[in-house]
Amino acid sequence: MKLSIYTFVRNGITFDYHVVDMLKHHVPLADEIIVCEGYSTDDTFERIQGISDKIQIHRMEWDRTEPISSRVKYVTQTRRLCTGDWCIMLDADEFIPEWEFERLRAFLPTAPKPILQLRYTHFYANYRVYQDTANHVMPPPRNPRIHRNLEDIEVWGDASCVRRANDPDAVDQEHLFDVHHFGEVRDAARLRQKWHEQYLENKLNKSRWVPEIAFKLLPHQWLDPDILPRLRIYDGPLMQTVRDNPDE
Repeated sequence: MKLSIYTFVRNGITFDYHVVDMLKHHVPLADEIIVCEGYSTDDTFERIQGISDKIQIHRMEWDRTEPISSRVKYVTQTRRLCTGDWCIMLDADEFIPEWEFERLRAFLPTAPKPILQLRYTHFYANYRVYQDTANHVMPPPRNPRIHRNLEDIEVWGDASCVRRANDPDAVDQEHLFDVHHFGEVRDAARLRQKWHEQYLENKLNKSRWVPEIAFKLLPHQWLDPDILPRLRIYDGPLMQTVRDNPDE
């Protein structure tokens, strides 16, 4: 069985994604890793080159005028580059813990359904704090991201999950695989800037552009009263990549 991971990044170093560590971390799991790189204007492309022969980097222009449809388009294009029997869609700040590697690869060949779900631990500010998603829709507690490499598997919604056309029962609701998400473990100014740019893209509204210096002067405040009530201490095992590089 051949396993493909596909992921996407643009200006990942500028926005403090953990993309270099993420790619290195998954080399032992995957037979190939397909990276859609959106012609970064920082040194993201240079930093992710040469990590492993398993990693294939494909540079694609990202259409910023229609962000949702464009996102579905380039994610779909990236998925179609995968040659594995199974595929996993991951963001550049998502890590499947290494203790899941063997269980996942052993399960896939006889999986009863073509789509499996990732179960998220959404870390916040650092690797010892996470958001309790038990009573919240966002951030999502799980997402269908693991799938057989079939023609009728399609990327949909905001391009964060997959489905099988005309088959509502395609997703396995029983077998879940853990993923650690570090999207909100980054520089506070860059986090706020990223949120702002995503808002503008989704609203197709460029008139509220804010200069970069503003985010440095007014970064995200970690003691956000809307988020504090659902924060919990993480006392589970730490991935090797966290133990090796805790500052990141």
